[in-house]
Amino acid sequence: MRKLTIAVAILVGLSSASAIAVQDSNYQHEASLSYGTNSEEISDGVWGAHYRYYVDSVEQGKTPYALNGFLAQSSNIGANYYSFDPLDYDSYGVDGTFVFDSNWFVSANYTNIESGNYDLNSYGAEVGYYFNDTSAVSAFYQDGDDNFVESYGLKARSFFVLQSTAGIELNAGWTYNEFDDLLNVGADWYINNAWSVGAGYINSDDDDGFDLRTAYWLRISDNISANFNVSKMLDSDYDGVGLGLGLTGRF
Repeated sequence: MRKLTIAVAILVGLSSASAIAVQDSNYQHEASLSYGTNSEEISDGVWGAHYRYYVDSVEQGKTPYALNGFLAQSSNIGANYYSFDPLDYDSYGVDGTFVFDSNWFVSANYTNIESGNYDLNSYGAEVGYYFNDTSAVSAFYQDGDDNFVESYGLKARSFFVLQSTAGIELNAGWTYNEFDDLLNVGADWYINNAWSVGAGYINSDDDDGFDLRTAYWLRISDNISANFNVSKMLDSDYDGVGLGLGLTGRF
């Protein structure tokens, strides 16, 4: 609980200190820290650290901040780290995407996972196509060490610009492995470039349920933003409310 309290205090302090006009400058580097948890046990959350470099300059301000990277359709490379103390879980990984002039793209990823006595390596690939400036479809494959469950599936994602509000994002995905067959669909309505509300549906062999969510992207300065999100699973075995906060730097 103490770690979460410190994180919240930092974010509130930064937002209170912001007194200058924020410029939506282009960026190529994005680094962030995140904390995701559940209201049932707030102190048992997942910490994350992320970095991504875009080959082309990414424009922000004209589209929702949370979607700038996706809508840039730029080749990129990134690194991620996650930690979850209750399970003695740590993972780190790298990934990259190359976008061709023909609008096809290919991605590859590698992740090392350590949890208790387990030490697993996972690797995957994805092939997709941007069929317009705001939409993509792709197929992916994920495998790893002997103890890792092989999986594959399909993804679709599209953003529609609206006149009175920023727009709406639709997404769908299907994932299959030998133990489960999972389908998810969702929609997020961006009231403006910072605030979204959405809903989704997840169906698997073991459970299914709807979720409601909202997120807010708070611009603190030209280079720093705070991120907040709240979600709730309905008609599911999952209890409590999902909570997330983060700090993102772009330059």
